[in-house]
Amino acid sequence: MGKYKLMKKEETKLDKPVSTTALDTDQPLQWRPLILKTLLMAAVIMTLYGVFALLFHDQMEKTGLWLGRELGYGGVALFTFFVDAVIIPTTTDVIFPFLMEWNPYFLLSVMSAASILGGFSGYWLARSFNHIHFVHRVTISYHKRGESMINSYGAWAVVIAGFTPVPFSTICWIAGLLEVPAGKVLLACFSRIPRMIVYYFLIKSGFSLIERFAG
Repeated sequence: MGKYKLMKKEETKLDKPVSTTALDTDQPLQWRPLILKTLLMAAVIMTLYGVFALLFHDQMEKTGLWLGRELGYGGVALFTFFVDAVIIPTTTDVIFPFLMEWNPYFLLSVMSAASILGGFSGYWLARSFNHIHFVHRVTISYHKRGESMINSYGAWAVVIAGFTPVPFSTICWIAGLLEVPAGKVLLACFSRIPRMIVYYFLIKSGFSLIERFAG
């Protein structure tokens, strides 16, 4: 596995790391806790969204119709792209409960494509603008936190983030900061396709189970 290093810059007071808890990768990735966390998160999502659907079914259906009428697939694609291109504290899953009545094949195709494009755009933004002093200062803490994971797994780190609770947009940015080969990162971003499919049907299954028990 090749090593990815950042070019050293002369540090000033402005180069102090910005505090963040987005990702802690100073230690080697622990697979067992990560898998358990992924399974636990899937179970929580399935249950939480199912209960939410039971309590607010009519409101969610109306919201879904409003989203379809006012925003459509283009609005969903834009939301997905933005969430996965920029480091913000949310995920694309939050809109799934409102889209259960939409065509799942077209919806998942649109969201998967937007997510792949968003993650890869975040990679290129980080890679292209890291030489700018302000961007370097803001992102320097991500260098230190992500270098270990990228050096251990390379583009596979993006695959891991694409399917697990490890923040996808953050890892894509780190891959750009460390200049991981673009082709490998683009290919790794396709891990978002199975992720979208699995999480969508987990949430849909949660809806069905809760409704069955309630009925």
